[in-house]
Amino acid sequence: MSALDLALRNLAAWSVQVGVLALAAAALARFLPIERPAARLALGQALLALVLGLPLLQPWHATAPAVTWSVAPSSALSGPAAAAGGAVPSAAPAGWPFAAAGLLVLGDELAPRARFLLSDKTGTPATFGLRRPIVLLPPVFASMDHERQAAVVLHELLHARRADWLTLMLEELLKAVLFFHPAVHWLVGRVRLAREQTVDAAVVRRLGGREAYLESLVEVARFAVHARAVPAVPFLRESHLRERVDLLLREVSMSRLRTLAHVALTTAALVLAVSWAASAVPLQSVKPAAPAATIAIEDKVTAPGEPKLVHQVRPAYPPEAKAEKVQGLFLIDVVIGKDGVIKDARVVASAPTAERLEALEPKKGTPAAQEGDARLAAAALDAVKQWRYAPILKDGKPVEFKATVTVNFKIA
Repeated sequence: MSALDLALRNLAAWSVQVGVLALAAAALARFLPIERPAARLALGQALLALVLGLPLLQPWHATAPAVTWSVAPSSALSGPAAAAGGAVPSAAPAGWPFAAAGLLVLGDELAPRARFLLSDKTGTPATFGLRRPIVLLPPVFASMDHERQAAVVLHELLHARRADWLTLMLEELLKAVLFFHPAVHWLVGRVRLAREQTVDAAVVRRLGGREAYLESLVEVARFAVHARAVPAVPFLRESHLRERVDLLLREVSMSRLRTLAHVALTTAALVLAVSWAASAVPLQSVKPAAPAATIAIEDKVTAPGEPKLVHQVRPAYPPEAKAEKVQGLFLIDVVIGKDGVIKDARVVASAPTAERLEALEPKKGTPAAQEGDARLAAAALDAVKQWRYAPILKDGKPVEFKATVTVNFKIA
């Protein structure tokens, strides 16, 4: 099997394993729902790490550096004036009164060093960058009241503080590399939904109410139809809007104990699913080439006439001996009957090598030396006993005769 064939086989096996993992995750999300977005986000990120670590059976994690924030300078541009002034600059600095309202809500720990830009190229707020993040705001933002503006600003600053842009870029890279697998796209989508719901919950907690935030979601959604794709953390994804609003309206309160129980059961079920998939469709590796082995055979006839070997069975190199690189040379005396069948066969001398056998050749009247491996000797005898010769005739009658067969097991 070529390296390319092996790589394609392993890619197909890995794809099946990831598909099983995604199907199991989808089924478990329905039967064992985890209502806490933060727990669901952590589980989803662990699944993405497992997707990458399946070939190595180890997790992968990405961490973001901590960032401190300070207040950005404001410009003379005001929101309502910009909205009434006709064309909006493609990336105009934003300095509305929302900044003061936003900081009252955020507190010192979230005071941003982010730059706020008003852009007519996007239909939804979005944040990108790490050290000095930039928040793009759509034109509709200027017409919002201060409470809704504060909700939008708080949402984007939380994304910036969490360094979600870096995570988003890593997810986009993962989708680009594994573009062919729909399960990867589904898992990334679920992770992003959980991230947005986690930030939604944090915004509602800090605002002390959900009305202004829900209104901001709906208002932005009206103008997000023609939003252009930007490499940033968006305030709103149309496909996620319904689920985000539904969770905010339901105000689900899942106890910590129940959350831990569902996470533990889900994790155990996913481990079982992945284990089954890995055993059913395992990844393959190239086995090291076995050492080349040769078996040389020579027979010396001691009886008169010219025998003809009509059926020969070659000895089989025992796998264990071959793996251990055991060699051996064997001298086997055989007695061939009148019908050409081997009547008797026995090892009269053996040694690990030919040179060793020459040194151990028996003298006249002394027993033969035997130092060969027993497994090789048995294999040689088993094969030689199955040989057949054409009968040798003497004075027109078949006679018995003797022969010496040399069998050499050698690792190249």
